[in-house]
Amino acid sequence: MDLVVSLAAFLLCSIFYVRMVRRELPEPMAKRKALLPVLFGLAAPLFSTALVIGLGVLVKITIGRPVSEMVSSLVLRSVISAFLSAGFPEELVKLLLALLAVKIVKPRSVYAYALLFAGVGFGFTALEEILYGGGNFMVALIRLPGFAMHMCFQLIMGAHLGLAKYRRASAPGGAGRHVLLGLCLPVLWHTVFDAVTISNAALQSENEDLQLVGIIIALAVVLVSVVLQFVLLSRFKKKSAEYSALTLA
Repeated sequence: MDLVVSLAAFLLCSIFYVRMVRRELPEPMAKRKALLPVLFGLAAPLFSTALVIGLGVLVKITIGRPVSEMVSSLVLRSVISAFLSAGFPEELVKLLLALLAVKIVKPRSVYAYALLFAGVGFGFTALEEILYGGGNFMVALIRLPGFAMHMCFQLIMGAHLGLAKYRRASAPGGAGRHVLLGLCLPVLWHTVFDAVTISNAALQSENEDLQLVGIIIALAVVLVSVVLQFVLLSRFKKKSAEYSALTLA
């Protein structure tokens, strides 16, 4: 089932990504350049998994037990677990790989800059479903509608960091705000999403009422995230000409 979900997500992401590449003005970047961040993204889950394991070993050595077990609040436990297992390591790895792609490709505009970041998110999605899909039909139904979420995490990051680069080069002020938004918003969204889904401690509780509350919150956040991904993709499409006109040195 995980392979089916992975292939479906890859196909859907590829359709959106190809269209995004074609919308770049005055002309699309070369195919090999557009493919490079996708290849980097395919490797990202392996690097982020290694980072998660490394963080776990470090915490075990220094503290002696998982950080999430040191707090009694189910909410804090879920958030900490989600941040340390996904929100922080995955977004950090994708950021570094996207910056490497930027260094190699040298995008000519804010649009192309954001596009390279989206490519890393696209590549990440394909392998992530195989590694973390969960192996059952219900998990697949929940994960597949959010097929473009990693692309959206990276779109937010790439667009704001691209705007920060543009601001530093051609306009006074504003760069710091874009850097902060670009680094924090994807991590925040990613952490919240995982905290109420796969890291939701309430879902593991023996209290059935607590489980029900956890399920309702999880479904609500999943629904909002699914809608938000399409809103962001649509907004990026509408801003393609504007972002393409913001040239980078």
